[in-house]
Amino acid sequence: MSPSSEMIPTTDAIAIAKLLGEVAGLDADTPSRKRLLMRRLGELTGADGWLWSITYSDHSRNQPISVGVIHEGLTEEQFGGWVEASQVASPPPPEDAPLTQELIKGEHTTRTRDQLVSDADWYSNPTIQKYRIERGIDDFLYSLYPLGSNTSCSAIGLFRHVGRDRFSPRDRRLAHIILSNVEWIHSAGLPGIEQQSIPKLTPTQRIVLVHLLDGKRRSEIAQMLGIAETTAKDHTRAILRHFDVTDQLALVCKFQTGNGRDERSDRPI
Repeated sequence: MSPSSEMIPTTDAIAIAKLLGEVAGLDADTPSRKRLLMRRLGELTGADGWLWSITYSDHSRNQPISVGVIHEGLTEEQFGGWVEASQVASPPPPEDAPLTQELIKGEHTTRTRDQLVSDADWYSNPTIQKYRIERGIDDFLYSLYPLGSNTSCSAIGLFRHVGRDRFSPRDRRLAHIILSNVEWIHSAGLPGIEQQSIPKLTPTQRIVLVHLLDGKRRSEIAQMLGIAETTAKDHTRAILRHFDVTDQLALVCKFQTGNGRDERSDRPI
């Protein structure tokens, strides 16, 4: 029997069933159910932090572009580093190209860091050293769930602090099984936005967009990015015009408006 076909232990199967039942039975909005799901998944896999985003692929640059991110367990510095590294760092994070290639396949895929990037390439990469290692974040596990095309997905990342062991094949298996069985939560709350709208923003505007959707004020964004507040305001105004909304609340609503499935009383597990 190959490793991929081996059955998980009964204790893990029971834990998965309990987790899915708890999330499906929670009477709350989509972000709250995602947070509960990820907290429980983090407990099962020993993750120190996590994030969940809608991700589009820029095939021309082999770069995933993530927006609408919710996260827990990451400090503001760690989360900011993750966002900046994915948009403006040079060289780009070494996982970007292989993750984009996985996304293009249009299949649900779950990968640990060692499956995507060798230790040598990971620890020698200056972007990883600056934006991840120096900020206390090292190993990761990513799961990409396609959203009806090979250019967009529901992307989940689990992270461990520097000095901890890497995620194991068991962690990867548990994450994949769990995230394969919540199709209703992947598709709920999708933004009504043309996917090509995101790549048209500048890299800095994409960073500002993520922070706006995370609830940050323009003064906070300016401080985090080391730019003048007037510059942050200019980027914000450009983003609001781009998405044809009048303020930050309307922008958030545009990215978090559900398709009604999160209101069903007979949510499947």
